[in-house]
Amino acid sequence: MKLNINQQSMAIIIYARLNSKRLSKKVLQKIMSKPLLLLIIDRIKKNSKFKLPIIVATSKNKSDDLIEEICKKNKINVFRGNLENVYKRSLDCFIKFKLKSFVRVCADRPFFDVKLMDRMITKFRSSKFDIITNQHPRTYPKGLACEISKTNIFFEICSKNMSKNFKEHIFKYFYKNSKNFKIYNYTLDKKYSNFRDKDFSVNNKKDLLKINNIYNKHSKRKYIDILKVL
Repeated sequence: MKLNINQQSMAIIIYARLNSKRLSKKVLQKIMSKPLLLLIIDRIKKNSKFKLPIIVATSKNKSDDLIEEICKKNKINVFRGNLENVYKRSLDCFIKFKLKSFVRVCADRPFFDVKLMDRMITKFRSSKFDIITNQHPRTYPKGLACEISKTNIFFEICSKNMSKNFKEHIFKYFYKNSKNFKIYNYTLDKKYSNFRDKDFSVNNKKDLLKINNIYNKHSKRKYIDILKVL
């Protein structure tokens, strides 16, 4: 599928793989009879005002052939790269699609906050920050992370001798060396502070059951804001 990149060359990259150790084929587990990956994509498409291109970035491993198959069947852009070195996978994706900036989304986040993402995109486009995030420091519950970045800063550090941890968790280098980058951080409203230590991502079968129950309970809502429905 050919990308229709907007004038600022920004896209949403959803990182997905099937070799999860805690829950097999996690991103394809069903929520409301829909694979988690497709549920997140629909959630973004239906609720974001920006209508940015979406790219699913997975690995070249045979185990992830199914992700590519599902993406192509549903006319979703897919990119395949290095499994363990997510940093390298990201660089290659930036080059292929000529991206100047991107939104990072993980495929195990069924309550990804699209409304927050839109506010962050607006802030990013009207400022000169390198990174807009809600993870430095983290005040939001796990599962609601959102990060937006210029891609050039990733190329600027490619000569660094990065640890395996930095290559897997691609924003950690920037947070550790934050004095060298312009970073703006969103913090959670104090009225939701009791949710800070919650985890709304999918990690195991228990999470899957709990999340399905929430979606079923609020199935008539156009958009489920997890902080407001609990």
